[in-house]
Amino acid sequence: MIHERSEIYKNAGYGQREVGFGQSPALLLVDFQNAFIGEKFITGRSPLIKQAAEHTADLLKLARAHNIPVIYTVVAYRNDQWDIGNWKTDIGWITLGSEAAEVTPILVPKEDEPVVIKKYPSAFFGTEVLSLLTTKHVDTLIVTGCTTSGCIRATVIDSFSYGFKTIIPEECVGDQSQQQHDSNLFDVNARYADVVSKMKVEEYLKSLKVNQAVMK
Repeated sequence: MIHERSEIYKNAGYGQREVGFGQSPALLLVDFQNAFIGEKFITGRSPLIKQAAEHTADLLKLARAHNIPVIYTVVAYRNDQWDIGNWKTDIGWITLGSEAAEVTPILVPKEDEPVVIKKYPSAFFGTEVLSLLTTKHVDTLIVTGCTTSGCIRATVIDSFSYGFKTIIPEECVGDQSQQQHDSNLFDVNARYADVVSKMKVEEYLKSLKVNQAVMK
């Protein structure tokens, strides 16, 4: 089935070239929070997402070693849910300041790494993420997080639309379903971004000179 779909996309002209890496990357961690990783939460029991967080920890360490900007997002809402919008999922219990809204202990942010509150799928929508990236002169956005079919896909499309070279380390994103994970990675790789191995991203990061200026 995957081979058949690949041929259909190829024959239609999709996936004809790679996006490639630029010179000034940032690492974005989308919604790696307790609500989606913690076993006590109904949305936090996916082994695929937990594995993605564990793999992302390796990239995070490398990004920090090279002074590459790191940005986190978490989903969180007001107690009165006035800002929850028209979600078809019941996520109003992820409230501002709650345990569910905290970044997972696997990926604790440093003091100088912004944790951006978002309300909707894309990390860009209604947030300061774009300004943070442009302030650091970023040209390449490495997107990690969850879920692949929801917030990752939406973030990747906006990243593409804003002109960033968008890279997805395959092992560093996760979903509730392997099928949805695979399907959405296949599709965004054909249209908007490069889906590559974590190893390829690590090699890219290691090839960069430690740039103190980018953090000023």
